[in-house]
Amino acid sequence: MNKTGLGFPFPIKNGNRSGVGMKFDAAAILNAMSEGVFAVNTDKKVIFANRALGRMLFHHDEAAADLQAVQQILSDSIFVPKHAALLDRLMFNRERVSHYETVLRDLNGMPIPVQIHIDLLLDEAGEVVGAVEIVRNLAPFSSEPGEKQSRPSGLRSLVGKSKKLLEMLDLVASASGSTATVLLEGESGTGKELIARAIHQMGPRREKPFIAVNCASLPDELLESELFGHMKGAFTTAIYDRPGRFELADHGTLFLDEIGDMSPTAQAKVLRVLQEHEFERVGGTKTIQVDVRIIAATNKDLTEEVHAGKFREDLYYRIRVFPIRVPPLRERKDDIFPLIKHFMAKFSRETGKQISNISPEALEYLLSYDYPGNVRELENMIEHAFVTSPGPTLSIEHLPKPVAPLSKQAKQAPLSSRKEGTLADQEKTLMLKALEKTDWNQAKAAEELGISRSTLWRRLKEYDIKIPK
Repeated sequence: MNKTGLGFPFPIKNGNRSGVGMKFDAAAILNAMSEGVFAVNTDKKVIFANRALGRMLFHHDEAAADLQAVQQILSDSIFVPKHAALLDRLMFNRERVSHYETVLRDLNGMPIPVQIHIDLLLDEAGEVVGAVEIVRNLAPFSSEPGEKQSRPSGLRSLVGKSKKLLEMLDLVASASGSTATVLLEGESGTGKELIARAIHQMGPRREKPFIAVNCASLPDELLESELFGHMKGAFTTAIYDRPGRFELADHGTLFLDEIGDMSPTAQAKVLRVLQEHEFERVGGTKTIQVDVRIIAATNKDLTEEVHAGKFREDLYYRIRVFPIRVPPLRERKDDIFPLIKHFMAKFSRETGKQISNISPEALEYLLSYDYPGNVRELENMIEHAFVTSPGPTLSIEHLPKPVAPLSKQAKQAPLSSRKEGTLADQEKTLMLKALEKTDWNQAKAAEELGISRSTLWRRLKEYDIKIPK
């Protein structure tokens, strides 16, 4: 092989004529593979990336991947210290590795669970000049050309790139690969049902039903019937046999929202299903067996509920096999700006109003608010503004009066005096401020903005922002 180990043509025997060879370019063969392939030199600089890796990371089908962009993305995800040390060890000991599982991120910052095979690249003298990695996408959703995003449909409206959100999405990716019981803990309005649906859609039961029930919305006597079903005549209004949510979710997923509001009686019966995988309908004697994956959610501190005797300790440990904390919006402030853009685009489509601008005062107000209602509250605020604004700009007077005051810091901060502009103009301004604040250090600026370096690099390219040398 030559020093890249990839552009070297090699002979392949023609099956019909022994000894007669045909020359093929290695890169062309690698581009025909369905798995992603990339190669690095001994300094871990990407020297080749095939078409399938481009589809996986960028969701396009161009003949050749942009190596600089690939380097940026891999530097943010796969070239972490652990992986870098593994490559160093393999090159030093002249080893290879198979079935190595890790997570890399695509251009949107979304986690992709992958399995990697690593082999060495040798020159003609047999010296190690790098490594080639074959990347198999373990996610059950497709990233074929023309697909809008690699996110599963349940996560496509979960907008943001903040560190806390991406850490949570890593857990979501891990949970989706199993059938373990998941407990989603977080405040109202953070998107727990959205995440539950995504875990189901990415998981092995995605072809089976996803059934949701809100345990707080039904009185005790109705919740039991809703979960387990009832027989005709079991109570006054039971005029026919009715299956419950457990039966409907058989071999699929049952989402128990606000499980902390469930009565002790219902808790005991749910515990039995989790332990024995069986139950009886209300008023029935026949034992029904089910195979159901449980995803539960709560906005309460169940540890305190257990200590207070309001929630069964044995059920708590049964549902908390894989806990995921969903962070409130006030802990992921860096996601507010992209969420504003997302909701403005959404309501612009739904209402037909061409509103693409937001005043500096309104934007600063929205960025400073603490959102006790989380993402749902922000969405409602933008929808209210679309109803009241004639367009083309959302101003502070179009926003609803909040249920919580602005933070002390926001009250003291002077409102921006810059001119109104499009969201793109304001995003560009925010990036320039972060770059100037960090002395044009892209890694620090990306951290300041709560985005990955690859995302910042792509934005700089889009806005034609030149980094001073």
